[in-house]
Amino acid sequence: MTHQSLPTGHDGLIEFTNARIVTETNIVQGRLSIRDGNVVAVEEGTFTSASAIDCHGDYLLPGLIDVHTDHIEKHAVPRPRVFWPTASAILNYDAAIISAGITTVFDSLCVGASGKPFRKRILPELVAGLRAAAAAGLLKADHLLHLRCDLFDPDLERDLEALLDDPAVRFITLMDDSAPRRSDDYYRKVQRERGVTDEGEIEMRLRASHENDAATAARLRPWIVEKAREKSVIVANHDDSTAAHVEEARALGISLLEFAITDEAAEAAKAAGMTVIAGAPNVVNGGSHFGGVSAEDLVKRGIASILCSDYVPASLLQAAFRIASSVGGPSLAEAVALVSANPARVFGLDDRGVLAPGRRADIVRVSDFMGTPFVQSVWQRGRQVF
Repeated sequence: MTHQSLPTGHDGLIEFTNARIVTETNIVQGRLSIRDGNVVAVEEGTFTSASAIDCHGDYLLPGLIDVHTDHIEKHAVPRPRVFWPTASAILNYDAAIISAGITTVFDSLCVGASGKPFRKRILPELVAGLRAAAAAGLLKADHLLHLRCDLFDPDLERDLEALLDDPAVRFITLMDDSAPRRSDDYYRKVQRERGVTDEGEIEMRLRASHENDAATAARLRPWIVEKAREKSVIVANHDDSTAAHVEEARALGISLLEFAITDEAAEAAKAAGMTVIAGAPNVVNGGSHFGGVSAEDLVKRGIASILCSDYVPASLLQAAFRIASSVGGPSLAEAVALVSANPARVFGLDDRGVLAPGRRADIVRVSDFMGTPFVQSVWQRGRQVF
């Protein structure tokens, strides 16, 4: 992989001047200096240097950290029954990630079909392809694995155990869209979205779900949590809608909740000391496309502390700026922390997530176009990759 060379001063020092540097707590107007892939100084003031990169007042943000995106599926299967060549899909996906300012991404892959049979085919192909591309130095972003476990796939236990020794696995989510956990109407809606159009088939599946799924989930939840604990992998509940769901998760030692559906679940998770992850597209779109609680509202109330892109990588940057500009919203530094410092802290990525001395020089230069932030340039470990 080739990287653009940068102007350097003495001893390999690279300086960015005339920048609005977004730190974890505030915005510093001045100079950012890096050397050997790390930040060495953040200084306020006016600086001039022939060898410096003049940012012309643009923002410098820490590289964004996306803990959940299934955007990779859109590259692997761009149309129903169309399977793109794996290497091409991965490299195109990586380019989309880095161009969105994301320097660390958790690739969200389903273990189990979750109503989409193609997922069983692409899982081993993408895991192997990501590993090979990383080993060849072809990936611009750091790629970690987020395994989304379909609790009702018959091959779940076998397929999950085959992946748990991969050091890239850092995050597991328990997915349960069964009728016992949700309303019957919700279950019917999910089946239709997954392409089941025969109403008789849907009702048959609904009855089977009531008869069998609760027992299956009760068996698999603790098994997955224990397997994850053995590998020091973080586990989250997914799409909780009641306080009882949250209580069930806490009893198993689960500390994260992804995509709370209701205020009841979100507030219960906050009260239980859990980390709540919300979707950035929810913020950008002004609400949930599925009828769930507002992510922006959860952030403003101090309930959600991490935003993920879910399915649109560009939403991370847009959500941070939108929420910072809204009435009653956090400062820009606090909003950027939702997609950088906070996920770094929760997932033990202590070398990144903040523009501060000693941290990795993962940097995003952000400009403005018609009121919309856009990524101008990206550096990963001090190398310009976009």
